[in-house]
Amino acid sequence: MSNLNKQYDTFCKQILARPIFLAYILKRCIHEFSNVDVFIIASKCIHDISVNQKEVHRLSPFITQFEDDTLEEGKVVFDIFFMAHLPESDQDIDFYINIEIQDDFYPGYPLSARGVYYGSRMLSMQYEDQIKGSRYENLKKVYSIWICLNPPKEERGSITEISLDKTVHVGYNRIRKEDYDKLSVILLYLSRESEEEILGFLQTLLDETIQSERKLEILEKDYGIVMDNETRKEIREMCNLGDYVENKGIAKGIEEATIKSIQSIMVHLQIDLNKAMELLDIPSSEFSKYEKLIKKA
Repeated sequence: MSNLNKQYDTFCKQILARPIFLAYILKRCIHEFSNVDVFIIASKCIHDISVNQKEVHRLSPFITQFEDDTLEEGKVVFDIFFMAHLPESDQDIDFYINIEIQDDFYPGYPLSARGVYYGSRMLSMQYEDQIKGSRYENLKKVYSIWICLNPPKEERGSITEISLDKTVHVGYNRIRKEDYDKLSVILLYLSRESEEEILGFLQTLLDETIQSERKLEILEKDYGIVMDNETRKEIREMCNLGDYVENKGIAKGIEEATIKSIQSIMVHLQIDLNKAMELLDIPSSEFSKYEKLIKKA
């Protein structure tokens, strides 16, 4: 991934990590928040939000630095990590929540398995803070939510939840749901055609083909999202960067196609580089650029 693409990817995560957007996701995806007002969730129920900081493989969510900075490049971090509690709760933390934006649907392993692993890491990281001294009854439920931007065509517009359940094979068991219902993975497969509210909201927010003013209009009118001036400014900047990345990609594609055309003409017509560029009507001001690119290739 190029630096520009990484910058755009980080921008998307930072905007999605705004409390108002996280609140919208919680209300539509996590049943415990389904009856809570979005603005109450955003203002009172979400805290300790981090983007690209909390390390997946560390036990504690509060340890983010390597002892040796040379290892920094290889670390795996949660896209978005935060904690939440219900408005009526007397606890500061009821849930550990992670949100991932996944562009590559086929990374070489099933995303569902990775989601279960991320959820498991959020359970194990509670040892120091919640269950120290074997107080497992204090274990908080974890949610790992995966937003898949490019799912297979037949699965677009779907929402799937993977969670723990119990099966009593023989006899009777009184284990309470709240004592084992501690991990859920939610897979959101986006689609431009979906009429499902949460999928439409995420598609609008993350779709780089929608211009900024239209995006803001849809978010406010169709989804009732009230944004402050800073959030509106960040969305405009994200859209501008997305346009720039797209244009750079188009320009690079044209450049690569031109190089192949030059090379093909040189081989088949047995002519030199300058003559080939003349035949392709390439401006003379660009001769030097393509000469360097072809030598590099």
